[in-house]
Amino acid sequence: MIDGNRMYGLLEALNFQRVSGTEGEERAAEIIRDTCLSFGLAADIEPFTTPDGVVDKTQLTVVSPYTKTYEASGFKRSASVDAQAEVVYAENGLEANLIDIEGKIVLINQGIRHDSYGQLLKAKPLCVVVPSGEACDNVADTDIRVGILRAVITDKHEGRLAAMHVRAADMLHMLTNKAAEAQVTIRARDTELTSRNVTAWIAGTQFPEQVIVLTAHYDSLDHSNGMYDNASGSAILMELARYFTANPPARSMRFVWCGSEERGLLGSKAFVAQHADEVEKTRLCINFDLGGTIAGHEFATVTGPDTLAYHIDMMMKEAGFAVDVKTDTYSSDCIPFADSGVPAVSVGRGGAPGLSYIHNRRDVIDYISADALAGTGNIALLLARRMEGAKVFPVERVIPDDMKQKIDKYLNRDKPKEA
Repeated sequence: MIDGNRMYGLLEALNFQRVSGTEGEERAAEIIRDTCLSFGLAADIEPFTTPDGVVDKTQLTVVSPYTKTYEASGFKRSASVDAQAEVVYAENGLEANLIDIEGKIVLINQGIRHDSYGQLLKAKPLCVVVPSGEACDNVADTDIRVGILRAVITDKHEGRLAAMHVRAADMLHMLTNKAAEAQVTIRARDTELTSRNVTAWIAGTQFPEQVIVLTAHYDSLDHSNGMYDNASGSAILMELARYFTANPPARSMRFVWCGSEERGLLGSKAFVAQHADEVEKTRLCINFDLGGTIAGHEFATVTGPDTLAYHIDMMMKEAGFAVDVKTDTYSSDCIPFADSGVPAVSVGRGGAPGLSYIHNRRDVIDYISADALAGTGNIALLLARRMEGAKVFPVERVIPDDMKQKIDKYLNRDKPKEA
């Protein structure tokens, strides 16, 4: 029923960079749509806009007490800057670290997060410099990160930070050699791109008014072909779409290959906004994000009631599948559905440390196998079949209060979402 070699073939077809809003993402959407059509499932490409940016120039040159230009990558949607200033080290960006940094070039240990952006902006640095990678990275086989100041962060504040990445080894070099003054340049401009969801629909034969949505994102990051994250999940979703096309489900099924997940779940957020009436009828979201690693372990993370986790745990044990089941938020396209009141479960295969990679150029097909894809696919099929074919749907459409709080925290809401 589940064909790992066929799934692996889809990974081979998607084995290129599929960054949000690019020609690569558009090409991938067409491959997914055409694959659906090849086995008789009508599929649509649904466009939506996504904030983006272009950085025309980035430069960081220390001028005192030594002179050295470092490789740097300006954040997309950064403020532009071109000035010379004092260099200071603000460690992890706590409030006491940010005293008297106005107009200075500030080195910090970590990325720019929702909770730190406002504090940094208020402190008025000339530019924030963030490390990329590890100090032991080999420059020849690693890439400097391409960052973006997401609209979900910047729209909460007036003004815009100027920010860039440098390699972690170069930041260490600046700190060790006590860089005191530098010239920084970022020439950036905001743009807007078109991203795409690919959607398909199979009407239920017995309970067509009850909907199960199955999701996976197909986009990748810059410098990554994203085989593990998440061409693998897209292939699992395709295999289930193929199965249920041949074996019509009792309940209606919506299949969504989401674009721009790596930009902040933008594809699933767009789908929820564009299909509000359908989401109201949706009883469960099954999401696939990460799979196929040769070495790893199977998991199912429930963003919903404990009873759903108990049900899945018993189901997997009955079938003899070793699946680590827990309740928690999961950073993927399940979140917008759970935020809309739809219980969700993310099914995947966690990669063994040192034997799998995400978000970099090492996320390649070499660490994926057809057998591992089939293993997660069979778990996914069992779950989907049990849910769509249940005489009475076994999951209440409810998100417990403690899970709502976790979702609010994940989404960095200042106030909980109103019911």
